[in-house]
Amino acid sequence: MYGIDMHVHTNLSDGIFLPSEIVDWAVKLGLKGIAITDHDIVDGIELAFERAKKYEDFIVVPGIEFSTIYKKKEVHILGYFIDYKNEEMLDICKKIQLDRQDRAKKMVQNLQRVGLNIKLEEVEDACKKGSVGRPHIARILIANGYASCMEEAFVKWLKKGKPGYVERFKFTIEDAIYYIEKAGGIPVLAHPGLIDKQIDILNIIRKGIKGIEVYHTKHSDLDSENYLKLANEKKLFITGGSDYHDRMFKGIPTLGSVNIPYDRVIAMKK
Repeated sequence: MYGIDMHVHTNLSDGIFLPSEIVDWAVKLGLKGIAITDHDIVDGIELAFERAKKYEDFIVVPGIEFSTIYKKKEVHILGYFIDYKNEEMLDICKKIQLDRQDRAKKMVQNLQRVGLNIKLEEVEDACKKGSVGRPHIARILIANGYASCMEEAFVKWLKKGKPGYVERFKFTIEDAIYYIEKAGGIPVLAHPGLIDKQIDILNIIRKGIKGIEVYHTKHSDLDSENYLKLANEKKLFITGGSDYHDRMFKGIPTLGSVNIPYDRVIAMKK
């Protein structure tokens, strides 16, 4: 593929592979690099860098994906080329992790109240010491027979308005941009095609967004065409990635199924 997948999750958030395994798979699949963009946590970046030393000319882009609330809707902001040892970045990540743990506890309690036999310990074991989120709870629901797939687990139990849902920490788009830029990074609007259609993404861009995830596994060709045009009009960085979490095809992860050219990432780095 010779490109770079700019949206990858490890088991430090809601992916299934260790950072080292992600790097190994990326190399096997012919990628020139990956961006580690775990949810609200940076712990996997150093581990990926260490593994990448085994391979010549393989790039690891230090990143993060913040979940924000805008007009009561969820909007994700990616940060690229961040200083993942920046104190303010580490402090806010720690604060969000504590909230995530509390939220997971409340979600499990809600599900227990409606008769589901799941335990917090199962969820904690599923996420190890990483960033706990709804996908971890969804996997436990699937394992215990309460859903057949991730989509059903969310639709039936975990999305807003369903029995297990609990509101998250109120983290704004402005907050995300602030912490990304304080850490020397580039704030990018993640998968705009998945944002609620009632939201005008131009209003989000005006808050200080510097790039758009034009290419994504859940974007149609028309979506990508429209976002590419918008990125060019607003002189924004153009990124793309698989948003890899856990999907496999014939035993091979779909990591890199969406990627962008190596040269574009190098220009972004500069």
